[in-house]
Amino acid sequence: MKKEKRRYSRKMLRIEARYQDRSGKVLKGIVRNVSIGGIFIETPHPLERGEDVHLSLDAVDMGKVIDVEGKVVRYMPERGMGVEFVDRDHRDIKLLLSTMRKLDQASLISLSRSAFEE
Repeated sequence: MKKEKRRYSRKMLRIEARYQDRSGKVLKGIVRNVSIGGIFIETPHPLERGEDVHLSLDAVDMGKVIDVEGKVVRYMPERGMGVEFVDRDHRDIKLLLSTMRKLDQASLISLSRSAFEE
């Protein structure tokens, strides 16, 4: 059995991320999961491992765009990249995770209520 290497628990989500390659071309991807330590972005144009990256995350549920700095720590050709946040105390990332937890709790409550209504 493979041992989990992640230091932080991940939350699944689907929001758009924008970033630039070395030439300055704006690229897009979909954030598939997030933790206080980093994110995984599904994209056909991942940056190379070790590259610094500035990300703009479209956090629609929060009504804002989150700008965050990171470093590519996982490179999957034509599939995506794992990005570790430079600032693990980023206020907006903490707010995003908190918002997601509240949405999870609300959906669990509504699921349990619907089970009793049958």
